[in-house]
Amino acid sequence: MEEVRKKWKKIQWDNEITYKTFLTYSVLFIIVTISIYLLFWLRGYSFIWSHDGFNQHYPILKEFRNMLVEVFKHPTQIPELWSWQIGMGGDVIGSFGYYVLGDIFAYLVVLFPADQMELAYTSLILLRLFCVGIAFLAFAKSFKINHIAAVTGSLVYVFSGYLFMSATRHPFFITPMILLPLLCLCVERVLQKKSPVPLMLVICWTLVSNFYFAYMLAIMVCVYTVIRYFTHYKNKGLPLLGTISRLAIYAITGFLMACILFLPNLIAFLGSSRANGEFANGLWFYDLSYYLSLGKMFLTTESAGYWANLGFAAIAVFVLPFILRYRKKYPVVFFSLLFGFVMMLFPFFGALFNGLSSPSNRWMFAIALPISMGVAFLLTDYKSLTKKDMRNFLITIVIFLCVSWWGPNFNIYQPILLVPLVLMILTFIVFLLQYINLTYIKKKAYNGLFYFLIITLVCVNLAYIGNYSFSKYGSNKAKGQLNSGMVERKITELYGGADKKIDKSSFYRTSLSSGYNSFYDNSDANILLDVNTVNSFYSITNGAVADLAAELDNSQFRMTLPLGQMDNRTIFSNILGTTYLFARDDQAGRIPFGFKKIDSVEMQRVDKPGVSHTDVYESENSVPLMYMNYHTQDRKSYEKLTPLEKEEALSYNAIIDNDSTSKREYKSTIKELEFDTSIAKVNGKAPAEISKDQIEVSNKSNEITFKLKNPEYTKNAELYFYIDGLKFTPYNFKQRKDIAFADDKYKTKDMRYDYYRNNLTKTIKGDYTLTAKTANRVVSASQVDKSELSGYFNRDNMLLNGGYSEDERKQIAINLSGLGTYDYDNIKIYAVPFDDSYTKRMQELKQQAATDLTFDTNKVSAKVNATEDGVLVTTIPYTKGWKVKVDGKEVETEKVNTGFIGLPLNKGEHTIEMNYETPMLKAGMLASGVGVIIFAGISILYVRRKRKNKTL
Repeated sequence: MEEVRKKWKKIQWDNEITYKTFLTYSVLFIIVTISIYLLFWLRGYSFIWSHDGFNQHYPILKEFRNMLVEVFKHPTQIPELWSWQIGMGGDVIGSFGYYVLGDIFAYLVVLFPADQMELAYTSLILLRLFCVGIAFLAFAKSFKINHIAAVTGSLVYVFSGYLFMSATRHPFFITPMILLPLLCLCVERVLQKKSPVPLMLVICWTLVSNFYFAYMLAIMVCVYTVIRYFTHYKNKGLPLLGTISRLAIYAITGFLMACILFLPNLIAFLGSSRANGEFANGLWFYDLSYYLSLGKMFLTTESAGYWANLGFAAIAVFVLPFILRYRKKYPVVFFSLLFGFVMMLFPFFGALFNGLSSPSNRWMFAIALPISMGVAFLLTDYKSLTKKDMRNFLITIVIFLCVSWWGPNFNIYQPILLVPLVLMILTFIVFLLQYINLTYIKKKAYNGLFYFLIITLVCVNLAYIGNYSFSKYGSNKAKGQLNSGMVERKITELYGGADKKIDKSSFYRTSLSSGYNSFYDNSDANILLDVNTVNSFYSITNGAVADLAAELDNSQFRMTLPLGQMDNRTIFSNILGTTYLFARDDQAGRIPFGFKKIDSVEMQRVDKPGVSHTDVYESENSVPLMYMNYHTQDRKSYEKLTPLEKEEALSYNAIIDNDSTSKREYKSTIKELEFDTSIAKVNGKAPAEISKDQIEVSNKSNEITFKLKNPEYTKNAELYFYIDGLKFTPYNFKQRKDIAFADDKYKTKDMRYDYYRNNLTKTIKGDYTLTAKTANRVVSASQVDKSELSGYFNRDNMLLNGGYSEDERKQIAINLSGLGTYDYDNIKIYAVPFDDSYTKRMQELKQQAATDLTFDTNKVSAKVNATEDGVLVTTIPYTKGWKVKVDGKEVETEKVNTGFIGLPLNKGEHTIEMNYETPMLKAGMLASGVGVIIFAGISILYVRRKRKNKTL
């Protein structure tokens, strides 16, 4: 025991940061990590999120490994820049650049065997987390922070709520927390006239890693640099203009070096479906419950909404009064926190950091850095704390107890807060006892004991909030993860084995009956199954195809999922070249016209009880990849049509401005049906009322029936419900309260109090779902609320496909889920008939297909026999990356049918050659070459100047 006491006394708790600091951090990181993430193993969960993890991150990482292996095997082979398995076809750099291409950690995946990808996925997440703390320590080393204070700060930084939220859901979201302290450290070095080489390299890494976070980090580091210069380096005589000039040169050099990936990714983003949207979703303020949740969010992993996550150890509470009082000593931390806390109050700043779009507060990871630095400064200078500081600490505790405990629901029973608040009080007691000891007793410093107690409390605190977040007795967020060992089998079973039943010898595309796999309908795992599909889920999606989906009022349209399954509309599916359709055997009502069942397969699936039955359908009317259309319609007249008329026009004419061809005149066969309206009563009361231009819904169990006067038109037709000019005004709080209190459920005072408590502070959401039901299909479309961030867009028209049927249907019934009034311009019901005339014209297009279609890396070639002047139409998503040669001569491509590549073609036999090159790739390579030269020059000049200074 005496020996242990002697070793304890020898520990230099106040030493500056050394290699021992990094070792200490490593040990504590392992301990805390095991204490939190062991829970996944014990509960049988993996680190792969069942949503974006399975749909995006895992398959993209595994495909990236496959790509790297091919590069190593065939280093001289031309890399694949275009893939036919990225949606309808997509740019590899533009699609994968957001996730893996610039992520240095992702390249380590090649070190793992192909059958150990789940281990690789998990290991890379843990490695990233570990490096977050290492980056923090490297930054802290440039300040006067002692050994144990730095370790404590690093743990607070690593195990913050933002990373608890994102690490196992969006692994590459971890990287910005590595880059931010490194960028700040490199700026410090330049301001201290040290080597600029690290700054240029880290800027390059930042820009290639992910342009979305690079944008945020650029703003953050600029703010840091300004604060640091005017509060510290200006007083040291550092010239402003010279400093700006040097930093600008280094930043430009780093930018140029990154251009090889940054420019193509930027161009892909600007041409994507994400590039448009209302700023901040039209919000000026968040709802009251958001503001009331901020105190709770500070101490737990519970989000306040809008991607707002903080979640710090309780010691972070004392950073706030400490930094406020000593703001002149720690101005960079003070101003960083001041700006951060102000910015989290307004949607404007969330939208600003989110690329001028929705108010997503993903930027909040940055607040963890000043908070953690504040923890380190507090523990370094704790001996200088005064009686006033203890009083301020106590006041802060009281404020947090009130603000966080009551929270948005005024609920005193909140187990998630109990332990953090107790640990906050215990941390205060440790500070208070040490203060009393140093101020009044003055016998021994007890530094070791103080630091030991503090770091123990911090570790226990972090382990608790992590376990509460993932435990089934807490927030149970681990439940959203896939079971361990399931991912590969789940990928294999994605299509129920139907992908093995199709002919892949010629070009094809597949789709699903909507709802076939729920939220896996658009999984990117098709790239691992070598399946071409129209369905995809990438953050960067072709904007031209999205425009087509939007103008046809695709009910499944979303910014990142513009197509979905096209609502299984017949013409839409055929015009996209959908060859095969996979459907469950209970989804016969969702099969478009002309799709014939060719096979079926049964499989015992890992995620579904019983035997799964999947039917395989083949379309006889889908257009080929390239075909001639000798008739065109100008854009201006096309835009005057209704969505269904536009869809019909696509089956007759190529939509392109072309004077050398004529429009095929036709009489629309679309029938507008007349109807009578009725509303079934619920408990003796009408749940809704409908007038000429408004529907008022007072009960969610409403059913508005439109009885058709001429149901004979619905035979051999698709039946559509269409409402336009739609504007929803939800009931206000009083109206909702009156409806709720009329229910027996809220007869007692306690239940009414609960209603007020749970609803009073919440902004009433403007989301709703319109569900239409026909005799053979139930289909829905939703308007999401503005709080849904990037998922939000205003849907003022809804067109729902009630399905194709050979039988007569007598009515459509709809349900509107939101309580309130729905103003609208028109409600119309259409029948779109399909018969031999439709089949004939689609067969004509198929017969005009290009022949001798051959594919090579980034290349497509074919022969076309044009019997007259016309337009070569493709179903290749439009992008300027495709260069086309006709008979050896390069020609300009045009956008045809809104979303695709096309070009006018004269009568005669032609050889077509299409070559793809990622837009701005060559320019990026050139810029990167220039950047490397400048980087080398700056590095050499710095080394020579340093040697020269040494000899003087």
